[in-house]
Amino acid sequence: MDSLLAMYIEVRYQLEDLTYLNLKSLNSPENSLFIGSGDSHAAALFAQYASNHRAKSCYPSDILINPDIVNNKTAYFISISGNTLDNIVAARMAKKKAVKTVAITKDPRSKLARVCDDLIELKYRTTGITTSGSIGFGASLLMCLSLVRKINRLPDLTRLFECADRMSNSLLRAQNFSSYIILGSGLLFPIALYGTLKANEILGIRSYAYTIDEFFHAPVFGVTRTDRILILGNRSNSPYRSLPHSASNDLNISSLDFGYSTQNYLSTLLQSLFVLQLFMIKTATQRGFRQCSFLTNKKILKLSSLYIYG
Repeated sequence: MDSLLAMYIEVRYQLEDLTYLNLKSLNSPENSLFIGSGDSHAAALFAQYASNHRAKSCYPSDILINPDIVNNKTAYFISISGNTLDNIVAARMAKKKAVKTVAITKDPRSKLARVCDDLIELKYRTTGITTSGSIGFGASLLMCLSLVRKINRLPDLTRLFECADRMSNSLLRAQNFSSYIILGSGLLFPIALYGTLKANEILGIRSYAYTIDEFFHAPVFGVTRTDRILILGNRSNSPYRSLPHSASNDLNISSLDFGYSTQNYLSTLLQSLFVLQLFMIKTATQRGFRQCSFLTNKKILKLSSLYIYG
C-alpha cells in the first residue's frame, strides 16, 4: 500500500477511533509541563494555549539545557513511538529531580514508557504502513487537551470531516508553490504549526507557521508569488482582519473562516485539523505523488532517524 493512501485511511480512522479514546480527567494546569518534538511539540503547545497559558510546553532539549524547567511540575512527555532519544534523556533528568513523569505514547513497551513513572497509552488503529502522522497527532492533541480542560463530549466528527473535505477542495490550485506559510492565532496556531510539518513531510517543500499578527509585522515582506499563504481563522474570536481582494491575489492568500463560537472550539480545532490533513494529501496526489516525500529521500531520512532515535 502506498504511504499516501495509508495516510488517508488513517485520517479516516480518526472519525471513529478518536471517539473511543480514554481521555483523562482534568489535572491542575499550573503544575503541568508538556514536552515533545515535531508533531508532539504541536500537541504540547496546544495544551499550553488551551489552558490559557497556565500549563507550559517546551522541547525536550530545553530540559537538557536547563533542567530547572521541570521543578515543581508534572512532566508529560509526548512521543508516538516512545523512542525519541531527547525525550528519554530529558525524562531521566526529570526523575533525578524527583519530578513526576508521565509518558503519553502509543507503545506501552517503549523506552520512554519504561523510564517514566506513569503511562497514558494512546489506543487507535493504524494501517501498519509508515506514513506521515495523522491519527497519532489527533489522539495526542485530545489527550493533552483533556489534561488541562474538561471535555464533555466530542462534536460530530463525520459532519466536520465532510465540511473539511469540501474546504480542502476549495484550496487546491494548479500552480506548484515553492513554500507554504500557514497562519493561525490562539488555539489555531499549533494546528498551523502541525500543517507546516505535513507540508515538509508529504510535499517535501519549505513551510512556515506564524501567528497572524506576527506574520504581518515582518515575514510578509519576504513573500513572493511562488509562496502560498493559508490563514486559519475564526472571526468571532480571532485577530484576523479582512484583507483587500487585490492584496489576497498579489500574495496568493487563501483564508478559512470556521465560523464556530468560542464555546464550540472543539469543532474549530478538529475541522481545521481535518482540512490540513486532507489538503496536503490531495495536493500531493494532484502533483502525481504516491508516497510521502520524506520516505523517498533516503539519505535525509537516515540522517533524521539517526538524530531522533540515536
